[in-house]
Amino acid sequence: MAALVRNTSALILSDEVYEHMVYDDAMHHSVASHPELAARSFLVSSFGKTFHVTGWKVGYVAAPPSLSKEFRKVHQFNVFAVNTPMQYGLASYLLDAQHYLNLPAFYQAKRDFFRAGLSQTKFKLLPTLGSYFQCADYSALGIPQAKFNEADFCKWLTTEVGVAAIPVSAFYHQATDSGVIRFCFAKQEQTLTNALQRLQTL
Repeated sequence: MAALVRNTSALILSDEVYEHMVYDDAMHHSVASHPELAARSFLVSSFGKTFHVTGWKVGYVAAPPSLSKEFRKVHQFNVFAVNTPMQYGLASYLLDAQHYLNLPAFYQAKRDFFRAGLSQTKFKLLPTLGSYFQCADYSALGIPQAKFNEADFCKWLTTEVGVAAIPVSAFYHQATDSGVIRFCFAKQEQTLTNALQRLQTL
């Protein structure tokens, strides 16, 4: 990347909201660790993603002072301030580094637990290398509901089985059904256990 942007005026917007969700001894490589890239980058991260409190909508952008100054000119007209209690709460929580330095192991344990349970079903699991979502192909379930499109299948799964999932087709501009849905495993272990018990009955 450094070679591509060298001798240009290009700026980099680096979305690193999943920086702590790296598994199997992989390492996250941030633009901030590369001086040449850091000098022209806006690094975006998310406390909501990091600590699985996405509804709080709290994140941050890190950039060199000159870029940050220009970023704030735009930002103040696009976003209202995050509510104050959440900002104080996160600032206090971050004082203990153990709350975030051990996150890869924390999330991998949840991923491995959930994948092990799903392996006892007819769902076909896709690789999960860098998020707290598990995508699964449901086409081999062999039940009439599996012939539904992804959105209908997810509705059926929620109302009849009691497990929520998101149709992957929802992330496409034009709906493209591939028979793949997405589960979130950033949940308490008992919640995951309950979901697995229900999914294993399919």
